[in-house]
Amino acid sequence: MNLHHRHILEQIQAAEPGRGPTTQRPEHLGTARKWYGLKNEQRRRILLDFHAARKDLNFADWLALIDSLYQGESYEERCAPQTLLLKYPHHRRQLPLAQLEAWLGNLDGWAEVDSTCQTVFSAKDLLADWQGWSALLASLAADANVNKRRAALVLLTAPITQSDDRRILELSLQLIERLKSERDKRITKAISWLLRKGVKQHRAAISAYLEANAASLPAIAARETRKKLLTGKK
Repeated sequence: MNLHHRHILEQIQAAEPGRGPTTQRPEHLGTARKWYGLKNEQRRRILLDFHAARKDLNFADWLALIDSLYQGESYEERCAPQTLLLKYPHHRRQLPLAQLEAWLGNLDGWAEVDSTCQTVFSAKDLLADWQGWSALLASLAADANVNKRRAALVLLTAPITQSDDRRILELSLQLIERLKSERDKRITKAISWLLRKGVKQHRAAISAYLEANAASLPAIAARETRKKLLTGKK
């Protein structure tokens, strides 16, 4: 185990398990991993304290730490890289996309996938290397691992709200077309999420797509996107 990883794990193990309505049980997180019962904000605080004490962590050590965490035994360890990816943006921008794809193979369940994919990578990140990112997302969408297929969709949920660039919209719809026949909730709910997020920057295009494809989309995606278009709410 990486020495920095060991330090973080010791902090996780020493923390008082969270209490209250925001504490999610493992069965709700889609994982069967060891779970220490920490609230998300407790886990983030541990990682923020780590960053505050080690702002000068070099790229090689940062990479080794995250690689080690993605092989951890617990849910909290597998979600910990989210904060490290966000708080070391210079390192994140150097990250080989092949490494990211490999890391995504270590995630299981919607919550683990979303911790890395929901808000970490921006439209600016994708557009700076569009060829690389579009190839990565297409590869993820075709992967036999359903968690990687979910990742392909969730990775676009922030960028599609941040930019009106047609490439992001068109790739999103291409991946939805590829995956819309699946019935796993990890996919159907991600399709709904991505379509609804697209309304902010691409209302007319999303509306036209829904009108043309509602019958072939997962029912939850068609229903929730229609509601978003009509009311502005989920």
